[in-house]
Amino acid sequence: MELRTFKRDKGPVLAAVAALLVLGVGSMFLTWQNIRRQRDLVDQHMQLAGNAVVHGVEANLMRVMHSLRRSPDATARFFPSVRELFKEMTASGEVVFLGVFDEDGRLVVASSEQDEKNELVLPEIIIAALETQGQWSGPLEYNGKPAIFSAIRARPTLSVLNEGVRLGLSMPPEPPRQDQPGPGEQTSRQTSRQTGRQAGKQGRASAPGADKAPQPMPGTLPGNPPEFLDDLPPPGRQALGRSPEFPSMFIMAGLNPRRHLDQFQAYRRAAILQAGYVFGAASLLWVLAFAYLRRRDQALKAARLERFQSKLLDNMPDGLVTLSADGSILAANGSAARILLGGHGTEAHTARDNAKDNAKDDALGLTGRNWSEFPFAGLLSGKEPAKPYQWRQFEHAGRVIEILCLPLQADASSEGVGGERMVLLRDRTRIKTLEDDLAEAKRLAAIGSLAAGVAHEIRNPLSSLRGFAQLFATKLKGQEPLASYASTMVQEADRLNRVVTDLLFLARPRDLAPTEVDLPRMAESLRGLLRFDLENKGVTPQIDLAAESVYADEDALKQCLLNLLVNALDALPEEGGQLTLASRRGNPEEDGAPGVWVSVADNGAGMDEAVRAKAFEPFFTDKRQGTGLGLAIVQGIMRGHRGRALIESAPGQGTTLRLFFPDPETRDGGGPHDDPASDADHAQ
Repeated sequence: MELRTFKRDKGPVLAAVAALLVLGVGSMFLTWQNIRRQRDLVDQHMQLAGNAVVHGVEANLMRVMHSLRRSPDATARFFPSVRELFKEMTASGEVVFLGVFDEDGRLVVASSEQDEKNELVLPEIIIAALETQGQWSGPLEYNGKPAIFSAIRARPTLSVLNEGVRLGLSMPPEPPRQDQPGPGEQTSRQTSRQTGRQAGKQGRASAPGADKAPQPMPGTLPGNPPEFLDDLPPPGRQALGRSPEFPSMFIMAGLNPRRHLDQFQAYRRAAILQAGYVFGAASLLWVLAFAYLRRRDQALKAARLERFQSKLLDNMPDGLVTLSADGSILAANGSAARILLGGHGTEAHTARDNAKDNAKDDALGLTGRNWSEFPFAGLLSGKEPAKPYQWRQFEHAGRVIEILCLPLQADASSEGVGGERMVLLRDRTRIKTLEDDLAEAKRLAAIGSLAAGVAHEIRNPLSSLRGFAQLFATKLKGQEPLASYASTMVQEADRLNRVVTDLLFLARPRDLAPTEVDLPRMAESLRGLLRFDLENKGVTPQIDLAAESVYADEDALKQCLLNLLVNALDALPEEGGQLTLASRRGNPEEDGAPGVWVSVADNGAGMDEAVRAKAFEPFFTDKRQGTGLGLAIVQGIMRGHRGRALIESAPGQGTTLRLFFPDPETRDGGGPHDDPASDADHAQ
């Protein structure tokens, strides 16, 4: 399947899409930067406005205090004047809060009497910032609404408010009371007052509402981390180098940010809409480009899929044929041509030889023909009953073929399209051979199990009978014909014992241990074992070992060759007998796997087809003295080697029995894939 992509055409489109994407992202980033910068400017403007307000409040407080300098009731008139001033400044709504706090953060005077009643307290972090920096500004909530607060540390002159005296004036001392302390007690009173202030700081924790955040200023200051207090020097007038006679006073103003925030929201809305329009246009172009690329990719995938399906159909092992309503072959793949034309002379050989490289050319010899030309045309005419979706088995051109005929459907719910049909074919010749071999193996296993039980019961009394026969032969030696009878009894007992041994081997074959076997050495060993038989027949075996080694169990191989050589000697004519032991390397393409062929050939009478078909069955023999177990044992040994045994024989043409031993690298993956057609040719 081809998966090549044409980057030459896709590159410019991808570059354009990337440019549009960068444009959209860049526009969004610049818009975000502008919005953030505008918000910073708004915050700075509100902070400057707040600072201007608190400084103006400070100046007004100084003006009020100077105006009341000569008034005898300055202290009593000062706070109402300040409250009136604060109310006038907050009346417009631009300023929502004005207040003066003492050094402990407690509210002294405010624009709202309710705030004074609530005894609002500044957070410690704000007090620390005012003590060290002299000013502070930041967002806080006031009456549940956001506000921008600014605070400054007031001039030392205003600290007299915390002591209850007028700025710049020394109140005339009150007449000493009877309990008034003397001069020596003055220092003690100042110390007591300072101690009271420190206790006031600690008392905030136990004051009403101290267990919760102050109402106007809850939370922490933005931009100031919790470590801020740790970096500050110890707060207090002593650390700042000011006189303890002028405690700190703080002026705070809260501005309504609504108008500023509305302007900022309008600006932000316009900027977002503008950036959204640009990004939307870029996104639309990107989507269109992506849709174009996707559509083109789908077209390419469809083309590749079509080519892949064509290659798949041409190279699939099963045959596929499409038939018209009248049985004409509209389309066929190469496997169908190989299966259907496999037995038609030159046409078949041409189709089989070129099947792998020219599958389409094979199908050309099949298309245009009619299905009625083949012996299984009755499937379409309805003459042969068939259940739907059922495979039917036929024999054609020396092969076992399974056929499934289905109507072509446009979709799962429709009927056949114009009477067209689809026919699937698969070559089951090898599977059928394996099934037959399996059935034979089961039958042999049953026979072997029965024979093993019988052999066990025979061997015990047989040993006793042979012993007595041997005794009789010794006692009756020279007394004919009794001595001959006794000797015959011993020989027959030995023959019966060999039959029992073969039965036991057939029933329980031993485990094989394949190794590299030296065939020339094996041939010399067999020549020594059969020396007397060869001399009696007057035969000199011909040894032709092109392959000098084979991977097999040495004892099992010797038993196979010994059985085959004995059978060949029995089949030789009285004069002119020829016996050949040969070996050669196999052809993997023809044999299905690499391996070695070992063969034993004779020029005896040969076998007809009926005898050849039953030659490997147990107890089948055409010899008067045979047991019918020799070739059955050979067949069992070859199955153990994952090999096979083939018989090539015809009446009057001698017999060649060939054994195939696969190489070890292919033995674990299963036996060789023999060609049934070639096996039939060998058998004939």
